[in-house]
Amino acid sequence: MTRKNKYKTLLINTLSLTISLFYSPLAFSQIFDDYQNPPSVKWREIQTPEFQVIFPAEFENQAQRLIYVLESVLTKVSKSIGKKPRKISIILQNRDVVSNGFVQLGPRRSEFSTTPPQQMDYQDWLNSLAVHELRHVVQFDKISGYLKAPLFEQLALAIFGITLPPWFYEGDAVGIETTLSTAGRGRLPSWELPFRTNTLSGKKYSYQKDFLGSLKHITPGYYQLGYFMTTKMRRDYGENFLEDLMTRIAKNPIRPYNFSSSLKTLTGYNTESWHKKTVEELDSLWRDQLKKTNPLTYTSFPESRSEIIDFLFPKALPNGNTLALQRSNHSVPKIVSITADNRIEEVIKTGIQTEPHFSYGGNKITWDELRYDKRYLKRNFHVINVYDLASKKYKQLTFKTRLFSPALSADGMHIATIEINLENRASLLILNSTTGAEERRIALPANLNVQTPSFDSSGKKVITTAVQQQGATLLEVNLQTGESRLLMGWQKQQLERPIYIPQGILFKAHYNGIDNLYLLPYSGEAPQQITNIKFGATNPYFDESSGSIYFNNYQVNGYMISTLNLEQTLSQSITPTADSFISYFKPLIQQENITDTSTFIPTKTFASRPYKDIQHLFNFHSISPVGDDISSIDNFDLGLQLMSDNLLNTLSTRIGFNYDQNTSRTDYYVSASLKRWFPKFTVEYRNQAQLSSVRLQNNLNERVPLRWREHHTELKTTIPLTFNRLNTLYNTGVSIGTSYTWRYDISLKNISLPNFSQVRFPLLLQYYFNRNSRRSLLDLAPKWGQNLNFIYRSMVFDRRLSGNLFSMKSTFYFPGLVNNHSLQARFNFQERNGDYRLSNDIPMVSGYDQLLTTDVHNTLFLDYRFPIAYPDWDISPLAFIKRLKAGVFADFENFGRQNQFSPRTLGIELRADLNILRFYLPNFDAGVRAIYVNDASPKNIIFTYGVSYTY
Repeated sequence: MTRKNKYKTLLINTLSLTISLFYSPLAFSQIFDDYQNPPSVKWREIQTPEFQVIFPAEFENQAQRLIYVLESVLTKVSKSIGKKPRKISIILQNRDVVSNGFVQLGPRRSEFSTTPPQQMDYQDWLNSLAVHELRHVVQFDKISGYLKAPLFEQLALAIFGITLPPWFYEGDAVGIETTLSTAGRGRLPSWELPFRTNTLSGKKYSYQKDFLGSLKHITPGYYQLGYFMTTKMRRDYGENFLEDLMTRIAKNPIRPYNFSSSLKTLTGYNTESWHKKTVEELDSLWRDQLKKTNPLTYTSFPESRSEIIDFLFPKALPNGNTLALQRSNHSVPKIVSITADNRIEEVIKTGIQTEPHFSYGGNKITWDELRYDKRYLKRNFHVINVYDLASKKYKQLTFKTRLFSPALSADGMHIATIEINLENRASLLILNSTTGAEERRIALPANLNVQTPSFDSSGKKVITTAVQQQGATLLEVNLQTGESRLLMGWQKQQLERPIYIPQGILFKAHYNGIDNLYLLPYSGEAPQQITNIKFGATNPYFDESSGSIYFNNYQVNGYMISTLNLEQTLSQSITPTADSFISYFKPLIQQENITDTSTFIPTKTFASRPYKDIQHLFNFHSISPVGDDISSIDNFDLGLQLMSDNLLNTLSTRIGFNYDQNTSRTDYYVSASLKRWFPKFTVEYRNQAQLSSVRLQNNLNERVPLRWREHHTELKTTIPLTFNRLNTLYNTGVSIGTSYTWRYDISLKNISLPNFSQVRFPLLLQYYFNRNSRRSLLDLAPKWGQNLNFIYRSMVFDRRLSGNLFSMKSTFYFPGLVNNHSLQARFNFQERNGDYRLSNDIPMVSGYDQLLTTDVHNTLFLDYRFPIAYPDWDISPLAFIKRLKAGVFADFENFGRQNQFSPRTLGIELRADLNILRFYLPNFDAGVRAIYVNDASPKNIIFTYGVSYTY
C-alpha cells in the first residue's frame, strides 16, 4: 500500500469512527420525534408471540385486521433476507393526519400513522404499511439484531445506519411491497417519473448526486433510486443475493465502506459502478418503451425555465389568466395567476399541506392545510381555507377538523370534502363556502379510501376516486338521494383527480404504461385515451367557456401546463397501445409468491386489553455516549448514559456519568422528563466537580484556585406551544424552575467563604415567542421572523444570598436584496447584580474568547448571508458539496452606551453545505470566518472555523 493510500485509509477510518460516535437515531429516512398524544386517549394492546400492537380504543376493529395481516405476511417478508425478526411493538397513531410509518431502535418500536393519504398506490393503506415497515424490522435484525435492550439498541441503530445506505433499505422495502402484492409503488409510472424523465432527457447524474440530491436539479430520490438498484441485484444474481450481501456486511460491521466493498466482492461492482450499470439498463428499457408509445408533442406554458418549478392544478379564469399552485426550490408554495404573456402574479401563499391541492369555482379558491395541536404534536388536524378573488379576503373555514381535498361547486357556494374519522371511516361532507356550516353528510361504503371529490356542473353529483385492496375505481355520489355507486370494476391502476365533462368522466390513469388522461363515457363504454404524453400527464381541468382541457405536462424541470380543445381531441382519437410499462419487478415475482392481502379476512379475534402507560414508564434500551448534541468538539465531555424511553414518549430517564475535561473530575447524574400532561416536568440530580478561583484577603491582586464538589438538584416545568397559520409558524412557551445546591470537599479550608456551602432555590423564569415565515429549500433563513427569549434569575428565596439577572435575546429576519438572501439582526441585553454580577447570559461578539474582557451589557449582531453557487461537486468518496455560501457581519458590544456605535468585530465568512462519506444524513455546514478586531487587541485578525450539522 502506498503512503498516499495509507493516509487516505486513515482519514476514512477516522471520519467513519467520528460519525459513528455522533450518529443519531434521527439519521434515517423518517425523522423520529418525541411528541405525545393527549392524555385523554384510551390505549389498548394486543399481544402475540411476534407482535405487541398498541392502539387507541376506537381503532380496535382496524387493529384486529392489521395484526392478522402482519402475522400472515411475516414469513414471506423475511424469506429473501433469511431472518425471522424478534418480537416488536407497533403503535397505531390515528390522530396524526400525515400518512407515514417508521421503524426505529432506541427504543425498538414501529409507528403507523393510520390516516390514509389522498394520493397513493391502489391498495389498502394499512396493508401497504404492514409489508413495507415489517421489511425494515427484518433488515434491522439481520444487520444488528444481536445488539439488544437494555444496553445496546442505540448502538445497533448506529451500526445499521452506518453500514446500509438509505437507498438500499428503502428501495428494498419498496421492492417487497411491490412483489408481495398486486400493487406497490414499483408499479406506478408516476413514482418513477422524475428518474425516467431525467434519463430520457440525457440528464444522467453521478451516483452521489442521484443519491444525495441537488439544490438546482431534480434527482430521482433515494427511494426510487434504491428500488431500481436493489431490484437489479435480485434480477441479476437471484433470490438469495440480498441475504448473502447483508450476511457479509453484518459479519464485519466496522469495515470501512462496508456496503460498497461487500457489493464489489459479490458482483465485481462497487456502488458507483452499480449505479452506472443500473442507469444504463433503465435507459435501454425506457427508450424501448418510448418507441412503443410513440408520444405526441404538446406545447406547454409558462415559458421554459431553467430552475425547478411546478405549476400544479391549472384552472382557467374568466379574464383569460390561469390559476396554478406554484412549487419551487426558490420560493414557498403559493397560488399564482399566469397571464397570457407569461407574467406570474402571486395570489396567496399556502401553508403546510399533506398533499398539494386547491380548487376553484365562483371566483373563489379553496385548499386544505395541516394544523398542529398546540401542545400534543402526535395529534394534528386538516382544515379548509377559502380565498375570495374579488374581495381578496382570506378565511379559515374549519377548525380542528380532519377534512381533505376540498372542491368548490361551479357557483362557488358549496364545498365538497372528504372527512376521515378516527376509525378510518370516510364520509362526504358538503359545506357552505361562506360560513363553513355543514349542509350535508353522506356516509360512504366501509373500508374505502375515498379521494379528491369534484362536483358536476349542476352541483347535484360528486365524483371521487375510491381505493381498497382490490384496486381503484370511480365512485359517484348522488347528493339528492345520498346513494353512491361504482362506475367501473376494480382497476389495478392509479386513478386520480376525476372530473365531469360533457361527454363523461375525465381522469388520470396509466393503461398504456404512462400517466395519461382518459375519458369514461356516460354510455358505459371502456375508457378512451385522451392524451399520448411523453413523460406524464395529470390534474385535468375542464373550462366550459372555451371547451378546453387544462392539464399538467411533466418536463425535466417540473410540471408545466398544456391545453387541448375537447371537441378536436375527441374527433382525432388516439389509437390505444398495449401496456408498455417496464415492470422492472417482474423477474422477482418468480422468487416471491405474490400475496394479495385482500384475501386475509380475519378468521379469529385476538384478545385485547387496556394498555396503561403508567405501568410501562421505564423502558431501558441503550447505553449511549454523553453529549448527543455537540455544539463544540472542544467542550465535548466523555461519558456514558443509560437511557430509558417509554413507548408512548411520556417519560424519558437518563442515568450516567461524564468526565469533565475542565475540572479533570467525573460527574454523575440522574434525570427524568415527564411529558404526559400539558406542562412538561423535568427533574435532574447531578453530583459534579467545580473549579473556580478566589482573591486572597491579604493580597487582592492574587487569585488562587478553588475546587469543590456539589450535589445539585434541579426542577423545571415547561409549557411549550406550537401554532401555524398559512405561511407562518409560531412557537411560544413559558418555563419556571428552581434548584438546590449543597457544596462539599471545598479545597480551601482556611479561607472564609460566607454563604458558599449552599444555594437554596434560586428562581428561573423564561418566556419565549417565535414567529417565522416558512423557508423555501434555497432560503438561508426565514424571509421574515421575530424571535424573543426573556429570562429572569433571582435569589429571592435564599435570604443568605442576593442577586438578580434579567436578559433578553432576540433574532429578527428580513429579506435580502436578492431572493434567498437573508439579513439577520440579533439584539441581546442583560442586567445583573449581586451574586449574578459576573454571569453572562447573552451571546458574545465573534472572537470574544480571544479579546480583552469587558463588562458586557448588550450585544448587537448584523449578518448578511447569501448563496454563491450550487456546484454539486463530487469529492469522491469523501464529500459531496451542494452549496457554497458567504456572509458579512458586524458585531457590536455595549451598543449606545457611552457613545459606542462602532462594531467591536466585523468580518466575512465562507461556508459550504455538504454530505460526508456518502452519508445521506446528517447534513453538514462547514466553513471559515475571518474576524477583524476593531479595538486594541493582541490580534487584529482572528480566524475561526466551525462545523455544524442538521437532520
